[in-house]
Amino acid sequence: MNIPTSKPLSLFKGLFSKFLLILIILSFIKCKKDVSPNIDYEGYSLVWSDEFDDNEINSLNWVHELGDGTAYGLPAGWGNNEIQLYTDNLENSYIETDENNSSSLVIEVTEENPGEYLSAKLTTQGLRNFKYGKIDARIKLPTGQGMWPAFWMLGENKSIIDWPGCGEIDIVELVGHSPSTAHANVHYTNGNNEYSNDEGMPKTISQTFDQEYHNFSIDWTPSEINFSLDGEIYKTTSLSDDMREFQRSFYLILNVAVGGPWAGNPNASTTFPQKMYVDYIRYYSKNDFTPPIEPELIIAEETVGNYVPPTLAEQAFNSSFNHFQDLELNIFGAGGEPFITASDNSLEGDSALLFSFPGGNWGGGWFELPTGSDCSSFSNGRLVFSLKVPNDFNDAEIKLESFTNSASVYLVDYTSTPVANGYVEYSIPITDFNNLDLTEIKIPFALWNPKNSVGAFDPFDIYVDNIYWEP
Repeated sequence: MNIPTSKPLSLFKGLFSKFLLILIILSFIKCKKDVSPNIDYEGYSLVWSDEFDDNEINSLNWVHELGDGTAYGLPAGWGNNEIQLYTDNLENSYIETDENNSSSLVIEVTEENPGEYLSAKLTTQGLRNFKYGKIDARIKLPTGQGMWPAFWMLGENKSIIDWPGCGEIDIVELVGHSPSTAHANVHYTNGNNEYSNDEGMPKTISQTFDQEYHNFSIDWTPSEINFSLDGEIYKTTSLSDDMREFQRSFYLILNVAVGGPWAGNPNASTTFPQKMYVDYIRYYSKNDFTPPIEPELIIAEETVGNYVPPTLAEQAFNSSFNHFQDLELNIFGAGGEPFITASDNSLEGDSALLFSFPGGNWGGGWFELPTGSDCSSFSNGRLVFSLKVPNDFNDAEIKLESFTNSASVYLVDYTSTPVANGYVEYSIPITDFNNLDLTEIKIPFALWNPKNSVGAFDPFDIYVDNIYWEP
C-alpha cells in the first residue's frame, strides 16, 4: 500500500506540540511549587492557611489597625516611639501577582512628605486565633535603615489584661541596620509581677533578608517554643510554670514599623517604597495531641507591678466632682511603677491614694475611662489636684490623654499653693496641655516619673487627692 508521507509528519508535529505544551505546563507547575511549596510536616495536619491568592486581602482573616496607636490606648508611636502611621490604603497593603503567576501579600512603606511615613498593620484579632502547633510563613523582609518588619503574635485576652500579661511571641523581627539578622523573642509577666523576655540567640545569614523569601516558623508545645529559619531550629524558649500566657490562644500580626530606639530613623541611605512580601501563612496542628486545660487568668498575678483594684480610683478625685464615671486605675513602668493603696491621710473626703514609687527606673499611674468623655466645656478651665510629697521631691510629669493624642506638663514649671494636712495644690490651665483633643478624654489624670533635684528616680511616697477639672 502506498502510504502518503505527509500524514506521519503531521502526526509527529501534533504529538510534538502536545508534548511541548505538557512540558510548559509542568514547568509552570514546578515554578509555582518552587515559589510556594506545599510542605507536609510529618505528624502534623494543615488546619488553616492564607495563601494570598485572592485579588484582595481576605477580610475573614485580617483586619487593619490604624493610626499612631492612640486609638488603642497606647502613647503616640505605638509605645515604641515609632514614627509611621498605619493605614488601610491600597497603596500600603495589597495582593500582588508576579511574572510566575504567584501572588503575595505586600505591606508597602511610603514616604508621603519628608519624614512622614505610611505603612500597614494587619492582625487576625477577633477572627482567627491559634494555640500550640506549627505556624509557618514564607516572607521576604525589607531591610532599609529605619525599617522594622515583624511577624508576631499577641494573646487573645489582650482586651482583658494588657501587655505583657497577655503575652507576646515574635516569630521574626528585623531592624534595617542589621539586614542579615533575624530575631525571635517572647514577652510576658513573671511570677514576681515583673516584665520578662527571652532575648538573644538571633540568626544571621550570609545574604540580606530582602534578597529572597525565607520560611520563618515556630513549633509551639505546652513546654517550649522552637523558632526556625528555613526548617532549622535556632532558638528554643522553655515555658516555665510562671509563663502561663503561653498556654492560651494568640492572634497573628503582620506589620512594618518605622523608627523607634531599636530600628532608628530612616536616613539618606533609605529608599522608598520599602516592601514586605508574604507568600503564605500556614497553621498545622499536631496529630493525636490533647492540649492541657487552659490555666485560669489571675490578673493580680499576671500584671506588671502590683495589681491595682479599679475601685481605688475614686479615692483620689473630689467627692462632688462627677464628670468622670467608671474610672479605672492602672500602673506601668520598667520597675519604677508605684504601689498604690488607699490612705486615710486625706485632704478631701475620707480617703486619698498613696503612690509608693520604688525608685531606680521610670514608671507611673493613671486614671482611665472606658469610653471617651467630652471635656470641651473645660477648654478655658484648669486641672486642679493636691499632692503631699517628701522634701527631696522636685519634679514629676502630669499627663492627659484623649483617644487621638496626649500632652504633658512638668511640675517643676509650676508653683503650688499650701493647703491643709501637709498637702499643696496645683492649678494648671488646660490650655497648657498643648493641642489636646478635649472631645474624647480617656485619661483625665496621670502621674509619671517623680524625680529629685538632680533628675534621679528616688523612692518617693506621694499622696494624691482632690483631683478635679474646673471650668
